[in-house]
Amino acid sequence: MRGSARVVVIVVGFLLLSLTAYARFAPLDAPESRGVVPGTVVLDARGNVLERDASAGLRIPTTVDRVAPRMLQATISAEDRRFLQHFGVDPIAVARALANTSAPSGASTITQQLARRLYLADDSSPLAVRKVHEALIALQLEANRSKAEILQLYLNDVYYGRGAYGVEAAARVYFGIGAANLDLAHAAYLAGLPQRPSEYDSVIDAAAHARQTYVLGRMVDDGWITRAQADAASAELIEILPASLPPIAHLFVAFARAELARLRPDLAGRDGLVIETTLDAGLQSESERLVRLRLATLRDRNATDAALVAIEPGTGRIVAWVGSATDGDPAHGGDIDMARTPRQPGSALKPLLYAAAFEHGYTAATPLLDVPSTFATDDGPYAPANFDRTFHGVVPLRVALASSLNIPAVRTLNAIGIDAMLEITHRFGLSLDDVESYGLSLTLGSGEVRLVDLTNAYAAIAAAGQLAEPFAIARVRDGSGRVLYERMPATTRRVLSPEHAYLLSDILSDPDARIPGFGGVTPFDVPFPAAVKTGTSTGFRDTWTLGFTPNIAIGVWVGNADGAPMLDLAGVEGAGPIWRDAMMAAALSRPMSPFVRPAGIVDATICSPTGLLPGPDCAAPLREIFVAGTVPTEHERYYSRDADGRIWIDPPIEAREWARAAGLAVRVDGANASSELVRILAPAGGTSLYFAPELRDQHVVVRAVAARGVDRVFFAIDGIAIGDAPGADPWVVWSLVEGKHVLRASAHLADGSSATATSTFEVKR
Repeated sequence: MRGSARVVVIVVGFLLLSLTAYARFAPLDAPESRGVVPGTVVLDARGNVLERDASAGLRIPTTVDRVAPRMLQATISAEDRRFLQHFGVDPIAVARALANTSAPSGASTITQQLARRLYLADDSSPLAVRKVHEALIALQLEANRSKAEILQLYLNDVYYGRGAYGVEAAARVYFGIGAANLDLAHAAYLAGLPQRPSEYDSVIDAAAHARQTYVLGRMVDDGWITRAQADAASAELIEILPASLPPIAHLFVAFARAELARLRPDLAGRDGLVIETTLDAGLQSESERLVRLRLATLRDRNATDAALVAIEPGTGRIVAWVGSATDGDPAHGGDIDMARTPRQPGSALKPLLYAAAFEHGYTAATPLLDVPSTFATDDGPYAPANFDRTFHGVVPLRVALASSLNIPAVRTLNAIGIDAMLEITHRFGLSLDDVESYGLSLTLGSGEVRLVDLTNAYAAIAAAGQLAEPFAIARVRDGSGRVLYERMPATTRRVLSPEHAYLLSDILSDPDARIPGFGGVTPFDVPFPAAVKTGTSTGFRDTWTLGFTPNIAIGVWVGNADGAPMLDLAGVEGAGPIWRDAMMAAALSRPMSPFVRPAGIVDATICSPTGLLPGPDCAAPLREIFVAGTVPTEHERYYSRDADGRIWIDPPIEAREWARAAGLAVRVDGANASSELVRILAPAGGTSLYFAPELRDQHVVVRAVAARGVDRVFFAIDGIAIGDAPGADPWVVWSLVEGKHVLRASAHLADGSSATATSTFEVKR
């Protein structure tokens, strides 16, 4: 028997040598062109599968240098232990198969299996003829390819079950990791699958474990591992993912596909693509969970939906995208992507207002008035109020922004102009439609913006004023691994100076400055520096919380997709807890660095709330940061000490009544009290008012503010009296008349003395 076997080996060897000589010169199509075209697969940034066409199979091409060495060794031991020695056909295995007819053993090498899959799948020749064809093609492959190339082709093509073609797809489907991260136990399990994928698709099944143990034993015999290593791997309990996982990031995938169609319309709808996205599947899954958990507690507040977007500052990479609380479930509104739906942002626009104010000379210490105020607008009198319906008198800009005080914001917008606000919102990439209809309520969120755009605007502040375009697709490859599209390195444009961006970041991350508006403890507190801002739209239809660190910007919206109002739900308690928990989840996988202070920021001691240098009697000195060149040079006269040592204040005329009502000691002979008995608030000097063409008769509020002791204020326009009002709240209504006008307000005291203020304005059509 031994003699006959020896003869068989010699004959087989001679035939193989002859075929090899022929194979070296025979033409052969490139094997990469012979693979079955799989369905398109969408991956996250780490290669985790987000979406695939299960009916078409999953194929994620890779290279041998990106496959764990243990997987290469396990594959060779399981399928073709002499792969590194033979030249396509193993004469020893062939001889054994021919000689041992009673117990046939496999004789196909890895190269032969590859030849059969790529070139002979449709060959209907008799078995013996097909085997000859298979051997010939295997020899041709070996003659023209290196062992590494052949092993790579095999590992990218072999079927592992669950629709996974190739080792990278199999590692993702079975374990949720990349092929580069396979350890010995995982590798032995996967290497054993191609023989009977459906039978071995369970680590608990005895047959599956026996097959894994068999592969480990072969690896010991081949010298790849020791017996102790094999026993440890066999005893290791590996976790296999369920065959069917619930989809995640459905609306993000839709956004990514739309982005691909916009950037590369030639690739849209094409099969066999591997779309690599920017998403962090771990943060995505946790964000979806947090949204569901929070909404479950808000049912009694009639809040049914939420959205979340997380963007990497400076690059624009979208790392999380929850478009709906029921993302991907059309039966429950999950097909409506609220991350891309324009909604009113409420106070979430205020950081951009104050960014514009900085560009108009304001500082973090600029004193702003938070007192009852009425503004004349084209739509009639406008009297904003703070969320808590209280007033805080004279406050620094830092406090006004951090505490989200409405009246100082409206007064600031009135001072710098709506055009300045619109310009900076457009500069930051926000599209506000129907701009003609916006008035002073714009800073309180009367416009509509998309969550993704507003989050990206906040990301620009985090990136020291550099705006990047948000994007979802990093790279697209075909089934062979060829790169068809790759995102170029981020190009940014400056939308804000680094110094002004730092001022905003510092203010929005200042827990002390937000105490007047939110108290000492808030639902969005985190244990690292993070800027945060809330927003609530009119009628409680939208609640927002947006914020950032230098490493990530997160925006959250809570509301109802149909626009139905919620029950007294504000941004701080609606979206705030989701934002906090998402930021904490993000901190688990990325550093939360402090904000980097630009060289152009300096410190100075000022006197609060004046924003000026401390005078001799200053009762509230504090340190503040300024852009170099904007530190005040004037000393305050707000505080003064009398002979008894009591501190008195001299607030602006508009705040004097508030100060007295608050129980503060207000000087009756201060500079503000004596120099301005009356001041015109509206129409302010230089104002232009416009007729609305659809209205016949239009009115505006003419308003002034008077010092204490003023009995009445009399108003006249162009010398014609238009009315009078008590000095405590002097205002009258006037019908618009086209042309230039001079307004005079005369304050009369009880002792008969008087004072007059004037302003010039124009009414246009």
